[in-house]
Amino acid sequence: MTNSVWDVFVRQSVCNWRMATKTEPLSIRLTPEQDTVLRRAAELRGESTNESVLGNAAGGAQSDLTNLRSFIAADNEWQYVETALSEPVTSNAAMVKLLISSSVLER
Repeated sequence: MTNSVWDVFVRQSVCNWRMATKTEPLSIRLTPEQDTVLRRAAELRGESTNESVLGNAAGGAQSDLTNLRSFIAADNEWQYVETALSEPVTSNAAMVKLLISSSVLER
């Protein structure tokens, strides 16, 4: 299965984000119940609370950005998107089969 240009772009952004040096603090206020839930979830995943909260928050933000219909990209990022979009479309047998078969709603 091939990846869309956007999927590749988002994965590369997430990879770069995880490898980046963290310098910016973020402070949030929690109820005692929220604090307990976040700490317990992090513990179950074997992560620090910071890692768990940051990973979940960043993942949710990436998901939100993925669902946008428009986005802002730096020049080099936009060139990557344009290059990928200008490549010729290749036939994908699995996709053709999916598109010509009836949907589960039609069965």
